[in-house]
Amino acid sequence: MAPLVSTQVTHGLKWLIDQLDTRAGILDESSVRSLLNQANLTAQEIAPYIEPQPASYARRCVVRRENYELLVLTWLPSQGSVAHDHSGSLCGLKVFQGSLTEQLFEQGPDGQVRKTTATRLGVTELTVDPGVIIHSLGNDPAAPQTLVTVHIYSPPLPEVRRYAVAENPPPKLFLRQPPPSARTIAIIGGGFTGTMTLANLLRFGNQTELPLHIILIDRQPAFGEGIAYRTNDPRHLLNVPTGRMSAWPDRPDDFLAFIRSKDPSANPGDFQPRKTYGQYVRRTLLDLAESASDRLSVEILRDEATRLTQSTSGWTIQTAAGRTIQSDLAVLTVGHRPPDDPFGKRWIGPRIRYVADPWAALVISQIAPDEPVLLLGSGLTAVDAILTLGRSDRTAPLTVVSRRGLMPLPHTRHPKPPADLSQLAKRLLDPSTPLTIRTLVRTLREQIADATQAGTDWRQVVDGLRPFVAQLWDRLNIAERSRFLTHVRPFWEIHRHRMAPDVANTIDRLRRENKLQVAAGALISATADTTGIDVTLSTRGAPATKTVRVSWVINCTGPGVQNRHSTHPILRPLLEAGTLCDDELSLGLRTDPAGRALNAANNPLPTLLVAGTLRKSTLWESTAVPELRQQAQTIAQTALTTLQNTPHANTKSI
Repeated sequence: MAPLVSTQVTHGLKWLIDQLDTRAGILDESSVRSLLNQANLTAQEIAPYIEPQPASYARRCVVRRENYELLVLTWLPSQGSVAHDHSGSLCGLKVFQGSLTEQLFEQGPDGQVRKTTATRLGVTELTVDPGVIIHSLGNDPAAPQTLVTVHIYSPPLPEVRRYAVAENPPPKLFLRQPPPSARTIAIIGGGFTGTMTLANLLRFGNQTELPLHIILIDRQPAFGEGIAYRTNDPRHLLNVPTGRMSAWPDRPDDFLAFIRSKDPSANPGDFQPRKTYGQYVRRTLLDLAESASDRLSVEILRDEATRLTQSTSGWTIQTAAGRTIQSDLAVLTVGHRPPDDPFGKRWIGPRIRYVADPWAALVISQIAPDEPVLLLGSGLTAVDAILTLGRSDRTAPLTVVSRRGLMPLPHTRHPKPPADLSQLAKRLLDPSTPLTIRTLVRTLREQIADATQAGTDWRQVVDGLRPFVAQLWDRLNIAERSRFLTHVRPFWEIHRHRMAPDVANTIDRLRRENKLQVAAGALISATADTTGIDVTLSTRGAPATKTVRVSWVINCTGPGVQNRHSTHPILRPLLEAGTLCDDELSLGLRTDPAGRALNAANNPLPTLLVAGTLRKSTLWESTAVPELRQQAQTIAQTALTTLQNTPHANTKSI
């Protein structure tokens, strides 16, 4: 981190920090406004934090405390933020250099926002946002100079909640009031799976006479993104090529056509930015909304479902905002729980430099290139963090530690079709022969060795096994599944969930330049102060533990296999009551092949359907688009069939 410049200026940067440090707890709007008004910041003080970057505006941290953070943002002409709010963190900003344009937005019924008023702020002018305003900030394309702004966030900003911006009026589907005869479906979770379940309901609902009202509930403002596609970093690429990423199981070229509508030269083997895929999923739904039948209506509810209970006519959903929704049928498409804390009581001191959840951590973008960072975990989550941190000007090392020190393997530049493993699968699925993990691993290794001799890439073999994974998983008993999780899963994951070639090249370059070090080891303890953390590690091959001093620690261990569904506020009461049932390994909820939830007596609940990560216990592979798109289609068809075959009871939302 750049050192604070000593200054004698009255009410300079040091004065501002001292004043902020005297205030305990979350800062209030009047205090922040008063301090920024009084602050007389100089070029000498701010210069060390001004950092023009060609790809995006830059965020540099001056200080970070438990109750606030102070940042300097640098904006080249034409650079700006997306439409966002501050997740409840108060923000005060003051223009130090240049002219800032603030564009305000209002929410629409289709889950998108539209522009309202825009204002300009010049040098020394300021504004304070209590944390709920939807806006974008930027430097005009024709601006004569770089824009520099000083920001105070209280508490430190965990993430900006991004909004999708629209220019056209909302489709009538989102404005239409449902008739009394409409059946109501509530989808809890607005990521890829929830959004595509809604899209399939519109697609197949157009072909029925059933009046249908669908409510999509998600706390994130931009539906269709979830964790995977919420990133705004163009360096975060899909780890599946364009030609295999259609959101529809029966329209394999749909995503490719979307990309070619923007770039006719795009190839099926290209790996697109993940943020582009979120836009594609959203556009897929909105295109269907434009052509939806008059019998269909949709509500996008930006809220968090907090309770789900069974009623005589279906399900009752309560939300954090106090709303109660009665639905004939509910679909659970909730995603991963936040990652576990790998330190617990082994961490001593403040946690202001510990990033607990990298998926909701804007702080990663403000870590300076001269600050050493320790990343816990070496999977795709760590790869994302490395890509954000591993800029060309990085001088301090990035250290990755995981139990085995394994990183995802790369895709080939020109992906090849999966191998035909139907005969192999037939032998493995023979019910007359027990299936063990030892047998499965040995057989797969032999298949890869034979294929390699015949000129087939190992990736083709792994991809060829994919259609049979759910059936193979179903054949394994609990003991064998447990052996897989303990001994085989890390090796399967690095072969199965691979990096895009360009991403792999970046990782290799950082390792060659000694800017990235990957080690197998375990955490012992961490002792932190306001400027860094001393982390004690035990690494494989080393005779003793060692302690490293880093500026930041980022938890990249991911959601874990055991996803603690029993701690989910919606699921816990249902599990305790036996309405739902999880598996012995805590991988997810028990479901039947159609996605209907099973209760403790192993009976299906016809009006409670499950899709996405919650089905790992039944299917194992239940996190990637090829599996999820099929689930979304199956769930939608099951839902429509169920409602057509059950009596109607008038339902409404309050």
